[in-house]
Amino acid sequence: MRSTDLAIVKDTARRLLHNKAERRKTGLYPLEMLILYVTMRCNAKCDHCFCWEDLNIGIPEMSLERLEKLADSVPAFRQLLLTGGEPTMRKDLVAVVRAFASRHKVETVLINTNGLKPALITQIATEVKTEFPDLGLDFQISLDGLQETHDRVRGVPGNFQKALETLRIVRELGKNFQHLHAHVLTVIMELNFRELVPLNDYLREHIGPDLVHGFELVRDVKETAWGIPPEVAEKGVGPKKMNLPPRDSFPQIAEDLKSIQSRAPYRASAFHIHNLAQLKMVETAREQYKCVTAGQAVGVVYTNGDVAHCEFTLPFANLSEFDDNFDALWHSGKANERRAQISKCYCIHGCFHGKAVEYSWKGIAEMAKSAG
Repeated sequence: MRSTDLAIVKDTARRLLHNKAERRKTGLYPLEMLILYVTMRCNAKCDHCFCWEDLNIGIPEMSLERLEKLADSVPAFRQLLLTGGEPTMRKDLVAVVRAFASRHKVETVLINTNGLKPALITQIATEVKTEFPDLGLDFQISLDGLQETHDRVRGVPGNFQKALETLRIVRELGKNFQHLHAHVLTVIMELNFRELVPLNDYLREHIGPDLVHGFELVRDVKETAWGIPPEVAEKGVGPKKMNLPPRDSFPQIAEDLKSIQSRAPYRASAFHIHNLAQLKMVETAREQYKCVTAGQAVGVVYTNGDVAHCEFTLPFANLSEFDDNFDALWHSGKANERRAQISKCYCIHGCFHGKAVEYSWKGIAEMAKSAG
C-alpha cells in the first residue's frame, strides 16, 4: 500500500476511534459536517437536480447576522459544505465563510459549484485564502460528461468550457495558496454512464493525472431511499424525471469506477467504496452500511433556517425557534424525537451513506483492500 493511502486509512481509523469514544460520553457522534444551503437561486437548469422545485422561487435567505449567530453556537467541526442552489449567487459568500473561519469553527470549507463564474470564483478563492491561509478551501466543480452531454444535462450552452476554466484557475491559484483545492464530481445517470472513463481520460490529459475525480449516483427520495417513515419523508426531493442508468449497466459501471480509482492520486477512498455500495443498494434495496451519521455526524441547515437531520427527511425545527442557537436546537427534544424516527432508514446519499463507510470497520477494511 502506498504511503498516502496508508495515511488515509490510519487517519480514518483514528477518527472513528475518537468519534466512538465521544459517542460513549454523550450518546451522539460529534458533528463532523454541516451542510449549509446559502441560497436557492441558481443559474443552471440541471436535468438531475433533486431540489429543482425550490429553485428561484424566492425562498428567504438567512441574513449574515443570523449566520454569524449560527457560527457562534455551532461546535467546532471538520467540514462546512456550502451548497444550494448555486452558492456563488450569494454576494456575501466570502463573509459567510468568514463567519465560521474567524471563529475557528471549521477546518475545511467545501463549495459546490457549477463553475459558471470563473472570475467570481477566482475572487472568492483569493479573498478567502489571503485572509485565512490555514483554512482548507475546496471547490467541488460539477462535470457530468463530455462537452455535449454536460451542456445538455446542465441546460447551459458553454457550461463545460467554463467549468474547465474554473477548474484550471483554482488549481493554478493552489500553487500560491496552501490548502486550496478543486476537484470534479460527476453524477452518474442514464445520459452519461457510458462516458465515465472517457471523461476521466479527458480530465487526466487536459487538467492533470493528480486531479481528484469523484462520482455520485443520481438520487431521489422515492427510488434511492428506503425505510423513511412517510410522515417525515421529504415529498419533492428528486429530478423531474428519475434518470438512473439501466440496471444491466451496473456491473460495467462498477468496473469503470474501479478502473478510474486504480489510477487516482490516492486509492483509499471511502467515497469509492460508497459508489460501489450505491449500485448494490439500488439493485437489491438492501442496506450496505448502516447510517449512523444523519442527525449526529452530519446535519443540514436550509437557506431559511430550517434544520433537518438529512436531505431526504423533512426539517424538524427552525433556528429562529432557538434564537439561532444551533447547539440548543441540535440537542433539543425535537431533534431527539426525529433521530428516533429515522433510526432504521437508509439511502444512497453520499453525504450520509458515504460518511457511514468511514464510521464502519467494514468500510475501513474495504478502503484498505481497494488501496492494495
